[in-house]
Amino acid sequence: MKRKNDAKEIVSNDFALWRLFDHTRFMIARNREMELGRYGLTPEQSHVLNILFQKGGSSTINEIVEITMRQHHSISTLINRMVKQELVKKIKTPTDNRIYQVVITAKGEKLLQKVTQESIITAFSCLSEKDKSELQAHLRCLMGRAYEMLGKKLRPQVSGT
Repeated sequence: MKRKNDAKEIVSNDFALWRLFDHTRFMIARNREMELGRYGLTPEQSHVLNILFQKGGSSTINEIVEITMRQHHSISTLINRMVKQELVKKIKTPTDNRIYQVVITAKGEKLLQKVTQESIITAFSCLSEKDKSELQAHLRCLMGRAYEMLGKKLRPQVSGT
């Protein structure tokens, strides 16, 4: 029986909170995946389209990597798939052939405008505006600490991403 008590002591309140947070994120993300699936999009594709839209229609792959904090090769692969789907175009920059500008296409813009956010709206509907504001402040604090722990600088988020 002593072993069960030792295990309970190992699970700190912070760890239990993290598990709750992670499970909540997973469930909301799963609902979003299902919603986006109706449009033939993944959450990652939707995120990129949203970033491009918020940045006036174009961005570099490196900027998208910085905003999403994903691996460069993962973003490049994602962009290449989106090019095949005609959601974005890749254009070499005139000053450096190694750098590509990623540009949202008319098809990508039209799809982005059609995509609903009902799963997100419904999930967050249980919170008041004050609760949402406080949650946002707490999450920004946690994100800042996580970046700090990785030795990274927290960049201001593009709204809507």
